[in-house]
Amino acid sequence: MQRAATAYMQTQVTTSTPGHLVVMLYDGAITFLEQAKIHMQEKNFAQKGVLISQALDIIAELDGSLNTERGGEIARTLHTLYMYCNARLLQANLKMTQEPIDEVVTILSAFRSAFAEICHTPHPSPPKAAAYYAR
Repeated sequence: MQRAATAYMQTQVTTSTPGHLVVMLYDGAITFLEQAKIHMQEKNFAQKGVLISQALDIIAELDGSLNTERGGEIARTLHTLYMYCNARLLQANLKMTQEPIDEVVTILSAFRSAFAEICHTPHPSPPKAAAYYAR
């Protein structure tokens, strides 16, 4: 089953436009953070930490893909907001509080919606593949 899911995700990534890939990254980060909240409630702190780390990795990838020369002020603003999200997620991880996670999910959801609109990507709920890999 995992081979099929991996093959599906690889096909989806290799056949997607760059804009759609960004939307997929946002979907993954949001999914991981929603799962982290569940594990926090269940007091499964190790898995909560893994999921927050995965979201942080995605945010780092999004931040690393910014081109401040071509993107100008928008890229600089996104960088600042990504750094803010990182700080809030680190606080959530250390203090075991969901409020910073909710705040970051709200920010990332807004970015996701904007990119989806720009790329004419439909707004369905995030794919469940990220949930599968988070197990």
